[in-house]
Amino acid sequence: MSFSLEIKRELSRIEEQDNCCKKAELAGLIRAGIALRTYKGKPRLLFITENPSLSRHIYSRVKEFYKNSPDVFMLKSKRFRTHTVYHLEFTHLMNDTVHNILEDMGIKIQGEGEALIYNTYSIQNRCCKRAYLRGGFLATGSISDPDRSYHLEITFPDSLIAEEYIRFLNDFEVEPRQIMRKGHYLVYLKEGQEIVDFLNVIGAHIALMKLENIRIMKDMRNQVNRIVNCETANLEKTVNAALRQVDNIKLIAETKGLDSLPGSLRQIAELRLENPDVSLTELGQMLTPALTKSGVNHRLRKIDNIAEKLRATHK
Repeated sequence: MSFSLEIKRELSRIEEQDNCCKKAELAGLIRAGIALRTYKGKPRLLFITENPSLSRHIYSRVKEFYKNSPDVFMLKSKRFRTHTVYHLEFTHLMNDTVHNILEDMGIKIQGEGEALIYNTYSIQNRCCKRAYLRGGFLATGSISDPDRSYHLEITFPDSLIAEEYIRFLNDFEVEPRQIMRKGHYLVYLKEGQEIVDFLNVIGAHIALMKLENIRIMKDMRNQVNRIVNCETANLEKTVNAALRQVDNIKLIAETKGLDSLPGSLRQIAELRLENPDVSLTELGQMLTPALTKSGVNHRLRKIDNIAEKLRATHK
């Protein structure tokens, strides 16, 4: 089951107590999800979903408020995989009933069913705004698998609804962005914390906890990877430096001999040849008296400079 479907099943089970919140949620569903389709030259008013619990939820909510209910048709689709698509059809209610439903939702049918006209839908109570936002996500929202990436979006048929949805989210200090894609208006969030805040607003608390757990695990994995990468890089740097030092010391030994070096440099050179794998700190501890890491590094740099001059001379 996809993460989106898990969230929608959780949201569909929320039972609002107040009629104002129930109607606000239904408005969010209808405004975002209802569509006019033409079949054999006649308009059809449909709400289409693959979520059986959502289809039942809309059916019962419409019946509760308007005493009539949409027809429900189940169609089998074989696109990518076999699954069921639910069509809630309001066409047979193309009378005062459906006009009352749509007008309550801030929608009008233009002419004989040529288009849907959307008006502003006003909500004052924060609880009703939460319900409306939940309805919008239930209708057309989707969220990517959080194990892979963070992306949540809700699709709207009209810019007025999209901007309205953004304003309601702003009231809860959630700031989504908007783009247009294939004639539809998308409101989206791309940060993990933004999506957590959104789920909290719409009441998806189980999904919120699952997402938070995934975020914690991802952060831990990323931190471990950063530490391992850092240690690997430091180890590689140390090994390369040691190999360079050994090569330079051998060059000096073959050309001038180590006896040509000052006593302090000859001592550290001999130790490095005998211990090519140890760190600078460990080299310093082998000296008498002991020398700090920076002191050892300073002497080895002098040896490197001598070797570079020898290379330049023998070119």
